[in-house]
Amino acid sequence: MTLQIAPAAAGFPLPNSEHLIFEGGSTRKKLLIVFAYINQVLGTRSHSSFLRNVDCKKLFLNPGKNEWYQTGVPGVADTYTGLLRFLQDVASDFSDHEIICLGHSMGGFAALGFGVSIGASRILASVPEVTLNVPNSLSIRHMKGVKLDCDDLTDVLAYNTRSDITALVGRRNVFDMGMGYRLLSFPRTDVIELDTGHNTFPYLKDVGKLGATLEAFVEGQAIRPILDGV
Repeated sequence: MTLQIAPAAAGFPLPNSEHLIFEGGSTRKKLLIVFAYINQVLGTRSHSSFLRNVDCKKLFLNPGKNEWYQTGVPGVADTYTGLLRFLQDVASDFSDHEIICLGHSMGGFAALGFGVSIGASRILASVPEVTLNVPNSLSIRHMKGVKLDCDDLTDVLAYNTRSDITALVGRRNVFDMGMGYRLLSFPRTDVIELDTGHNTFPYLKDVGKLGATLEAFVEGQAIRPILDGV
């Protein structure tokens, strides 16, 4: 079966592809940028079943490789830095919009790094890494031999003055909890612990809370009350 990908809305700089899908039908001045997690099927939209009824423009990015966006997104850029330039241009083109960023795991790293760098108003990052390829990290299992263009978000996060960050971590994963403690040292950052491991988004789906969490995030509503006791 051939996957059918709708063309991008008029005015977006690139056509839709397996790696980039832009949904511009909403009239609201809000743009959600969603970064894919590892092993996501090309041509699909991350968390789309829980974002279908959310009213905003959406940009879905999928690098197609488990390389934490170090080699960019095919058809857009071939490095992290090149992808950042593209997203800075997108932010400029949508300067009259509120821009928010979302990602899980590998996508959480991208949501943090790119989101803060382009001045996104809000970021929801699920189990992100702050520094790549450290012992016991997920990234070190996938990126042997990959040239790292941006492997440490410490400085980016330390000088964050515009983006409100919410990070989700699973208290059953020691490494992710360590990342959570690191994130708490940065400005404008809240960390919410869940009773699970690295699979925070799948866990929220299983307990019936993922849709409400993502909708609250997009609408700028408090997330913590939704997740109390979860």
